[in-house]
Amino acid sequence: MRRRLPPLNALLVFEAAARHCSFTRAAEELSIAQPAVTRHIAKVEDWVGAPLFTRRGNILELTENGRLLSELSTAAYDRLELGLRGLRRVERRELVIGASFGVAHLWVMPRIGRMRAAAKTDINVVTSDDYRAFDQPDVDLSIRFGDGDFGINEADLLFEEQCQIIASPSFFERNPKFDPENLARTVQTKQMLDHGDPNGIGWMSWRTWYEMGGEPLPQPEYFLEVQSYPTMLDMVLAGEGVSIGTFGIEADLIAAGDLVCVGEPRRRDGFGYYLVYDAELCRSQSFAKLRAHLVETTQM
Repeated sequence: MRRRLPPLNALLVFEAAARHCSFTRAAEELSIAQPAVTRHIAKVEDWVGAPLFTRRGNILELTENGRLLSELSTAAYDRLELGLRGLRRVERRELVIGASFGVAHLWVMPRIGRMRAAAKTDINVVTSDDYRAFDQPDVDLSIRFGDGDFGINEADLLFEEQCQIIASPSFFERNPKFDPENLARTVQTKQMLDHGDPNGIGWMSWRTWYEMGGEPLPQPEYFLEVQSYPTMLDMVLAGEGVSIGTFGIEADLIAAGDLVCVGEPRRRDGFGYYLVYDAELCRSQSFAKLRAHLVETTQM
């Protein structure tokens, strides 16, 4: 018997628009033009025989019919996505790993050859400082900072958070009075380079650093925020300022003498970098081998 369903392409567009309550964001997510979103919504409304959205000024709201269809379609697509994700991961001949730009540049790439050898398969890398990108079906596993709670995903701790002030030897030469225990008086705030935490991940920032030390925050508006972590490190290496480093991420630069850790380290219990993955992925032999390799070579 033929199923009585609305046009599935149009339903997919409706589900995205309902989830975001925005035609614009749905268009961005699906990489289509906004007029196409409008046309697809109209097709679904024709099939249902009732409006699915109402507008109050610039605010887009679901009607009661729209709310019911949104709940049904989102649940159906979630179930389908999870089922297909497990199927594809077991059969694919490569692993795709997600990492922030800093972790990918400083931690993953120096180890990529050993990771491929351990997994006995190809490994590709997706980079983003927004961890939501790693929840897409094409990303198998990721390395994320956090407290170990990553929703329905499994997580193995790779290394705990341990942060310390980092600077280059040339910075000390130019700033002989620099004292990591008395930053406010011995370094200009514009020389305190801050990666910030634009996506609310929980990364250590100067604000968090000062809060942990119980110290007043010196003029945060004058911190130089550099949202690209590799770029910020390049500035530190060039002697332009100091920043907060994470033990394990800059290890190679510290071992080479290009960076120096100073002052007392600070850490938050439970926080660190984790290997994050869906439980279904454990059925893949390549992932099992890679996971064992990473856990064995990083945990301390």
